[in-house]
Amino acid sequence: MEPRGRKILAIDYGEKNIGLACSDDLGLTVQPLPSIPNRGRKDLLKRLQTITKAMSIRHLVVGIPLNMDGSGGEAVLRIEKLMGALKGALGITPAGVDERLSTLEAMQLWRNMSPRQKKKYRTVDSLAAALILERHLKEG
Repeated sequence: MEPRGRKILAIDYGEKNIGLACSDDLGLTVQPLPSIPNRGRKDLLKRLQTITKAMSIRHLVVGIPLNMDGSGGEAVLRIEKLMGALKGALGITPAGVDERLSTLEAMQLWRNMSPRQKKKYRTVDSLAAALILERHLKEG
């Protein structure tokens, strides 16, 4: 588990939307946040600067899209570049978390949500971010 007083933001990067989730200050609970549209890296970094400052985020985790056999591909290279940009823009070194099957799990949860819950989160991406963060907290 993360040290006390270190709020964590999880990012599930997608081509259309970026899913977000955060922990409480103690790293005990996880809350999906509304996803944000992917309008390019510059816009994403600006939005995340605002979010991390407003929420006092001290740690980042980013889903790493490994292949089912554990190998990486072009998607992993894109995420590694994003992680470098996040470190530069936010001053926080992100941790990578294996995100295999998180989207599938999130889609199963999404199917069982009420229309009101779906409207709140807009996309399944933030649920995937929450699952990534839960995995990080359990492994940490």
